[in-house]
Amino acid sequence: MAKKKSGSNAVVFWGLANIFYLYEVILRVSPSVMMDDLMAHYAVTASIFGVIVTCFYCSYVALQIPCGLILDKFGPRILVSSSAILSTLGSVLFALTDQIYVAQIGRCMVGAGAACAFTSCLQIASLVFSPKQFAMFAGITNMMGTLGALCSGFPVAKSVNEIGWRQTIFALAIIGMIIAGLVLMIVPKSLQNKNDHPQKDGNDASVNNGDRWPSFMITLKQVLKNKQIILSGLVGGFMYLPVSVFSELWAVPFFMTKYNIDNETASIATSILFIGFAVGSIPVVMVAEKLNGYMRAIRLSISCVAPLFIALVYVHDMYLSFAIVFIIGIFTGAEVITFTCAKNNESSANTGTAIAFANALIMLAGLIFQPLFGLLLDVFWTGAVSMEHGVRIYEFSCYQKAILLTIPTCLVIAYILSLFVKETIHMGKN
Repeated sequence: MAKKKSGSNAVVFWGLANIFYLYEVILRVSPSVMMDDLMAHYAVTASIFGVIVTCFYCSYVALQIPCGLILDKFGPRILVSSSAILSTLGSVLFALTDQIYVAQIGRCMVGAGAACAFTSCLQIASLVFSPKQFAMFAGITNMMGTLGALCSGFPVAKSVNEIGWRQTIFALAIIGMIIAGLVLMIVPKSLQNKNDHPQKDGNDASVNNGDRWPSFMITLKQVLKNKQIILSGLVGGFMYLPVSVFSELWAVPFFMTKYNIDNETASIATSILFIGFAVGSIPVVMVAEKLNGYMRAIRLSISCVAPLFIALVYVHDMYLSFAIVFIIGIFTGAEVITFTCAKNNESSANTGTAIAFANALIMLAGLIFQPLFGLLLDVFWTGAVSMEHGVRIYEFSCYQKAILLTIPTCLVIAYILSLFVKETIHMGKN
């Protein structure tokens, strides 16, 4: 009965962790629809804007492994509670400040608070559900993140246009405080102590018995030496660029420039990509089983996404572009199974750390390529300046060249790396 109760409580916490992950994605992606307002407010170029936004990833990536170690040692209860509060405080700071460096600190705080969100969801799933269900619940978590991205598109753009970017961020901060309150009220009642996670079998005592767990350094060393986790994370990072670089930040200005539309209309394209990403996140598991290989499914995905991105920059019809974006999202959904590969290539006692390390590598790609994309825009800038705000205007050719030099190239690299990832589809089937 105690085990059943613990499992039920953990499922409730898994749901709360997913809600927090949804909120974290909204905070991560929302600056893309505020780009013009933020660049005008701070009088910065695309490169500097990319740096400000990417501060989220600096703390997010840096704290992935520490969060994974804490999750493996103490469970997700305390970590998620404090993280929700930190993200909220970071949002408030970002909305209040007029100084660039303070805005960067705010984004770092948001990123630090969000660092445990996705990893917590997957770690709880690995503890509560059977191994054969893990990939499916990882897909569900991915869909929650997609829902957050959808909320950060058109709804946030509409709010920015009607009440302003500051007020929109304040509203998001209020939502964050509500989530933090729910976590603080419900989580302590749901999980009574750090050892109440249900065991998956009688031999897996390391999940529950803190005295038998390896030290932080031993756990970290084991994970860092695992080349399969590194390869899985790198493949996932390059596969995720259509989301982390294009859809989360640069897609809105790209479509605004290409079709001369406003940010609300352009944000529909990002929403469509996220919808496709959600649609593809769960069926990809069944496709992998049909192909008898996770990496085979990933290589199929990459083979479709790379040429589609090349086509995207040359297509002139907006509706056809939106259709291409949707298909890109569907095939990009295969990225989620790289976490299953990382998990299956490490012992169950180190699940949180393995997932966190893979996630760090995936988000590191966003950390590098978001500002790199902005730098490429500045390199290809033709000298045009807005008469109204005095900020740089980047023509469509700038975006075209930046896209072709980054995303398709990195997808080809991901394909090559996937050839060296050990297949794990037959592992953990019971």
